[in-house]
Amino acid sequence: MLVAGLQINFGADASLSRLAAANNAFSFKLLKQLAAEQPGTNIFISPYSAATVLQIACNGAVGRTKSEMKQVLETTALPEKTINAAYKKTTQLLNSENTNLTLNIANALWYRWNSQLKPEFVSQNQPFFDFTIGTFRLDDPHAENAVNAWASEKTHGKINHIMDKQLFMVDTPRLFLLNVVYFKGKWFDQFDAKLTEERPFFPAVGAAKNLPMMKKSKTFTYCKGPDYQAVQLPYVGGDLAMYIFLPGTNTTPAKLLEVMNGDNWRSMTVLGFSKKEGMLVLPKFKLECYAGLVESLETLGMKAAFGGEADFSDIAPGADIYSVYQKALIEVNEEGTEAAAATVLAMADNIAMPPTKPFEMIVDRPFLFAIVDARSEMILFMGLVNDL
Repeated sequence: MLVAGLQINFGADASLSRLAAANNAFSFKLLKQLAAEQPGTNIFISPYSAATVLQIACNGAVGRTKSEMKQVLETTALPEKTINAAYKKTTQLLNSENTNLTLNIANALWYRWNSQLKPEFVSQNQPFFDFTIGTFRLDDPHAENAVNAWASEKTHGKINHIMDKQLFMVDTPRLFLLNVVYFKGKWFDQFDAKLTEERPFFPAVGAAKNLPMMKKSKTFTYCKGPDYQAVQLPYVGGDLAMYIFLPGTNTTPAKLLEVMNGDNWRSMTVLGFSKKEGMLVLPKFKLECYAGLVESLETLGMKAAFGGEADFSDIAPGADIYSVYQKALIEVNEEGTEAAAATVLAMADNIAMPPTKPFEMIVDRPFLFAIVDARSEMILFMGLVNDL
């Protein structure tokens, strides 16, 4: 069934739909928290990538550690078997070669060669998450090179330094869980480069600046809300699209984000759009962002996992998480979009740590955007742009 320009599969597997709902709810919580911690900055993340590594770790958590992780990940009502099976189906769906774009998901697990990693943790999770598995030695001065090479390969050279020597300098690092997401797709209806011209963009703070702005007039899949305009830009193949939300001049992306959540996301995107004639002006842009996630996750309620009270005894005795972070980048131009994200979760021994006339949507001020897979309705990337 064609809805809002995309092939929406309402007959999708129930477990996949439940996982998408949970991950999308987590996506909004995480982006809101990062926006609150970093007001006025640009934020670009893959909440799907972050949720994946956290879910793998959650599979080895016990007691309060596990319950807090499930609460933050919005999976409390989902059995573990359902979650893991849905991740496997999602990866198979997103890694499908029967598309007109490039979309790859990959996971990896590196562990210290003499650590007490429980083999059953690997054997029970490998069928669902299809790890690349490697080992490292603390006396190897180049221990991070293999991990960086793996991430670079999986992101087509876009993220080639995800691991740093400092991660190996804690007293007893146990293991590293990694997830990468890479996407490259052309717009279904590309922008004409001859129409791109410099126009003013008005950042959240500071003076206007002239930026190259793309322009297109056509029938769009469009939505006019009480305090925003939104447009959907599908990619070739009809499976993925970018949603751009432009707040009204009397509000901000952060305020718009406050009223968006996993519950209303589907109604806004699947049901809220219709065909409208109009003109879109959109800046070409590149973003590259780093996000340390430990503080955000603790604020959201995932506390026990990061301190001496952590219980990951189903992974290894006496281990906790000492770092979770993500690097992500995106480039948007007349042809389409290229985006990549890599998330690292590091564990060590326990440490304390609609109008009737044509619309105009001129994206010349801060805005929100998301890249969504229509088949699963999963949010893969999200961003908040305050300045370019």
